[in-house]
Amino acid sequence: MMLMEEMTWTQIEVGLEKSRTVILPVGATEEHGPHLPTFTDTIQALEVAKEVARRRPIFVAPPVHYGVCRSTRGFPGTISISPQALRTLVFDLLCAFRDSGFERVLVLTGHAGGQHLAALKEAAERAVASRDLRVSLVSDFDLIDSSEVETPGDGHAGEIETSRMLVIREDLVGGLPEKHFPSRPRYLVMKDVRHLMGNGIMGDPSKATKEKGKKFMEISVLGVLEAVEELESYPSP
Repeated sequence: MMLMEEMTWTQIEVGLEKSRTVILPVGATEEHGPHLPTFTDTIQALEVAKEVARRRPIFVAPPVHYGVCRSTRGFPGTISISPQALRTLVFDLLCAFRDSGFERVLVLTGHAGGQHLAALKEAAERAVASRDLRVSLVSDFDLIDSSEVETPGDGHAGEIETSRMLVIREDLVGGLPEKHFPSRPRYLVMKDVRHLMGNGIMGDPSKATKEKGKKFMEISVLGVLEAVEELESYPSP
């Protein structure tokens, strides 16, 4: 497994003879209810990337720990950056990967907020336009088939994420709270929604199990492997 942060430059140089593809995990530092740690989005993406690297020669870059977090603003532990900051950071990283010898980058995000994803897509589009580089963007959470989930509409800190964290870091899961689905205006643009979020959960963590977590992780790994295959085999324009 080629983890860049644990490798010397000479080891990376040798590794580039095997693969010129790197996964960039992107997460967030964000509240995840009263039972999950703030790096939940980041570690999920990172662990999926590591498992992919165990099965296929590919580099895993150090993760980006910060993202755009709108719905959870106001909670202690949510450290959000602006879409412009994320877009600039990821664009610079993509260009730097190319300058360092990589030809393909798969951006794997464990945080799936709308503005967050839009910023990542714009960064990827700019990088592809300015460098001889291929980039894929994959939302880890969106790989999970809803038919495999017991809770309809499950989301933030709910059944899926809690199940996965029971597999990744069970020691950091502080129980299985009851379900909570915040009621928010459908169309209204609001300055702050903290008062509508309750305990910060958008789903049903009480339905979480380690067995489900293993299944959800495998679904994500297979989805990313499929995306890597597309990235590495797609013909050049």
